[in-house]
Amino acid sequence: MVTLVKHEWHQTDRQYAVELDEALLSEIYPDLDEDEIKAKLNDLDIEEVLQDAYDNDVEIEWDFQFDDCWTDRKGGYEVTYELGDASSWTEPQKEPEPTHKCTKCKWEGSEYDSEWKWVDNDGNELEDAVKVCKYCESDIILTDAGIQKEKETAERIAQWALDDDFDEEEVPCFSCDELVKESDLLVLSGQYFCPHCREGWVMPDDRSEDIKDDEDTEDVDCD
Repeated sequence: MVTLVKHEWHQTDRQYAVELDEALLSEIYPDLDEDEIKAKLNDLDIEEVLQDAYDNDVEIEWDFQFDDCWTDRKGGYEVTYELGDASSWTEPQKEPEPTHKCTKCKWEGSEYDSEWKWVDNDGNELEDAVKVCKYCESDIILTDAGIQKEKETAERIAQWALDDDFDEEEVPCFSCDELVKESDLLVLSGQYFCPHCREGWVMPDDRSEDIKDDEDTEDVDCD
């Protein structure tokens, strides 16, 4: 048995957009007055404005719109074939199983997608902040996958404690980049925290840019 690989050589239109208004033009042309800015906006030379923005170190923040693989719609693309091997096969990346779920609504996801709750239903400040559902602020619990993951983490940390010869690797905190051993993590209400910045600890296997962009936690007093 042999592996055959088919290539389709397409062309794609990747579209971006930006709102070019008088305020942005004023950044590009700080020496122009209000009337001159309006005149330039009414008689726009796109290539000139973009080049002037580049020359004046003004960043144009383009918003991605969509990819249009137009040769897939209209045809006209080239097709080639070749012999492949085991490395020619790729598996689509699977979404991680949800580790937490809401006790009331149907939300399931990662603990890092949940929200912190700092006061109770009567408005009194909680002694220890807790994680709650991002939609209805109800309590969250572990899913079967979450129970298994915590068990594996606990077993790994316990093994480190038993093995005196184990040279535990330090990894950078996802929030402050300080090097930390997982056995040195602070624990509060079942959640691990960095001993340096007191932010919730993200296990290396769970780290992604999306998590870091979305994470908006507050410092927790662990003393």
